[in-house]
Amino acid sequence: MALRSFFLATALILPAAAFAEMPVFSAQCMGNYIDADRTGTVRINGAVMDVERFNKHYYQARMESLTISISHEGGGRDLIVSFTGPGGANGVCTVLGVESAAAPAAPEGGAGGPDHFTVNVDTRLKVHSQPSTSSPTVGILPTGTVVENLGCRQAEGRNWCHIADGDVSGWAAAEFLIEGTGPVRSARATPVHAGNEASHTTERVRFPRGSTGTEFADSLAPGKSHRFVVGASNGQDLYVRIAADGPGLSYRILNPNHTALLDEVRTDMEYRGQLWQSGDHVIEVFNRGGSAMSFRVIIGVE
Repeated sequence: MALRSFFLATALILPAAAFAEMPVFSAQCMGNYIDADRTGTVRINGAVMDVERFNKHYYQARMESLTISISHEGGGRDLIVSFTGPGGANGVCTVLGVESAAAPAAPEGGAGGPDHFTVNVDTRLKVHSQPSTSSPTVGILPTGTVVENLGCRQAEGRNWCHIADGDVSGWAAAEFLIEGTGPVRSARATPVHAGNEASHTTERVRFPRGSTGTEFADSLAPGKSHRFVVGASNGQDLYVRIAADGPGLSYRILNPNHTALLDEVRTDMEYRGQLWQSGDHVIEVFNRGGSAMSFRVIIGVE
C-alpha cells in the first residue's frame, strides 16, 4: 500500500470503538462509495480506511494518498464529507444518507450474529446505501455470494444487515441472507484521482478466521498492475506464489517502509522468507504482456 500520513502532533489516533460521536453515513466521491458504521469504521468501496479524530466534530480517514474529511455539528447535523487526493485534487462528496451514531440499533437474532452471510435469492440482491428500499442502490450481488456481516438493525419494519464483500459495502434485507463461511476479500479500489485510467488497483487480503493463508483466482489487463496488501509482523514467515496461465506476468514484494523485500521477478519463482518489518507488506503483480492474463494467488503468513 502506498505511503500513509499520520499527523501525530495534532491528531489523536484511537481504535474504531472510540469514535462514538461519528455519524453513520454513506457518501459518493467521484464514483467511489464511502460509508461509516456504528463502530466509527470508515470504508471506501468496502476497504477499511485509517481514521484520525481531531475532535468530536471532525475526523479524517485515509487510504494511500487519499484523505476523506468528515465534519458535522453533532448527531450528524450539517454533515460535510470532502476529499483531497494527490496533486491537490479535491472536492465535496455527495452525502447519500446520514443518521446519528446515537440512534438505537436492533440486531437480528442474538448479539453479534454470524461472521459471514451467503446471499440467498432467486436472482440478484440489491445492496442499498442505507437500511431502506428508497435509498440508492450501491451494488447488486448474485445468489451464493459470501459477504461479511458488519451488524444488523431494524428499519422500515424489517431486519437489515450491513454487509461487505470484495466490491461493495452497504445494507441488504436480512431475509435474503443465510449464515455462511468466509473468506471475504477486500475491495479492489482504483485511485480516485486517476479514474478508469489508473495504472494499478489495490486490495487488502484477509485470511479466513483461524487460517494462516488464502488462495484465490484473479486476472489482470495488459499494462496494469495490482497490489495485494498483507498485514504481517517482524519475524513472521511470508509465502507467496503466483501461478500464471501464460507468460508476461511478474511480481515484487515491498516492505512497509516501501523498500524492496523482493525485486521484480517472474511468476514462476515463488517467495518464502522471514520478514524484518511490521506493517502492511505489498505484493504487486504486473502484466507486461499484450493481453489480459489470468492467474492464481497463494499467500501465507506464519
